[in-house]
Amino acid sequence: MLDLDSKSNIRILTSPRFEDQQKSILKNLEPKNLTDHFILLSSGTTSSELKGFALSHHALITNAEAVNSHFALTPNDVWGLSLPSYHVGGLSVLIRAHLLQNRVVEFQDWEPLSWVHTLETEKVTITTVVPTQVYDLVKMNLTAPSHLRYLIVGGDFLSDALEEKAVALGWPVIRTFGMTEVCSQLASAKTTGPKNLDVLSPHHVKTDNNQRLLVKSECLFTLKFIQTDRFKIIEAAELCDKDGYFLSHDRVELHGNTVTPLGRLDDMIKISGRLISLLEMKNLIERATLEQGIFQKAEIAIEEDERKGKKIVLYHLPEVNSPQLLEKYLLPIKIDEFREVTSLQRTDLGKLKKNQ
Repeated sequence: MLDLDSKSNIRILTSPRFEDQQKSILKNLEPKNLTDHFILLSSGTTSSELKGFALSHHALITNAEAVNSHFALTPNDVWGLSLPSYHVGGLSVLIRAHLLQNRVVEFQDWEPLSWVHTLETEKVTITTVVPTQVYDLVKMNLTAPSHLRYLIVGGDFLSDALEEKAVALGWPVIRTFGMTEVCSQLASAKTTGPKNLDVLSPHHVKTDNNQRLLVKSECLFTLKFIQTDRFKIIEAAELCDKDGYFLSHDRVELHGNTVTPLGRLDDMIKISGRLISLLEMKNLIERATLEQGIFQKAEIAIEEDERKGKKIVLYHLPEVNSPQLLEKYLLPIKIDEFREVTSLQRTDLGKLKKNQ
């Protein structure tokens, strides 16, 4: 378990490929005196551009308490840790378990058959996964273990079609919406099905005229850093409005204290006067690829275009014989470019990397 009860120095968590950058990051952050903080790199970090956040113990614990309360967890629950601990999703599981002294079953590698077997034998009641892992369960036609109460899905877009197939196999899928900036979960369902998610108690939300999400929270990050040719530190307050609301890059529909994610602000394109989100297109394309047995072999993206401003690109692997046939699922939306690639590069959490 994590030691969060005593004063400690700053601690940095990174994937093995960024371990050689740790000393440099800590040295640059030293003047900020970040006692009782974890430093995490963002999922968009590359070798040429390091991006990350300083998250305080208080902020992480506050979010974890809210999640435990939201799901009415008790010391009898057993967590399955299926995400890396250097990601906020994995770290948050350890902190939630620490607060209730839950037993944690850790998985070093993702192998669906042994994962499901271990969930059953260890009587795991709650675990977190990303959509790529859900797809593997569906593809292998694996059914949910008897003791599992919650399969929390976050980290990336979950299509309606994939959720339907997982639920049909008995998986208790729970949609969530989170951000590293607020120490993991911002909103979550409590049961399978709803797409309008309850905002957790430490957060207050509003939207602007473009449905851009603004968050005021006890769980807000302390600072953000970016390192390219120089090291830049941005305090959280610099990214908030005058009332202390953090200006995110996400769009949501807001109904009382529930939100429905609509995608990133920069993942929008106007077609015939209508704004279309990447999320809408991914939902349609993923249903098509699931039906045709080519899931994750074709991905839709919105990219900058010198002439049009933005364009729609369909990346596909060579084994996708007729990628143009996927366009019919998007009609009246038209794909601007079909781009064959030898591989679809993804982050540790299965997100498609930009600029393939």
